[in-house]
Amino acid sequence: MAQCVKAVQNPDGSLYLTPAPEVQDLSTCQYVLQSGAEVANSLFSLTAADGAELSFAIIGVWLAAFVVRSIIEVIKGSTE
Repeated sequence: MAQCVKAVQNPDGSLYLTPAPEVQDLSTCQYVLQSGAEVANSLFSLTAADGAELSFAIIGVWLAAFVVRSIIEVIKGSTE
């Protein structure tokens, strides 16, 4: 379960987090502390295989755009 926390500054300038039970709405919190289960279901918790698949998909889109642009330049008769 996510919990609202606030940052408190130490005399040396460092910060530490303390619970803020008075805040009930997480959208108004200064910081939100998530549990391990919530972080595990995050979009950014990709396996190496998932990351490689996503990378290949992005590179494929770039490649398709490059090919389309090249074809358009050939059709237009680009002089560059």
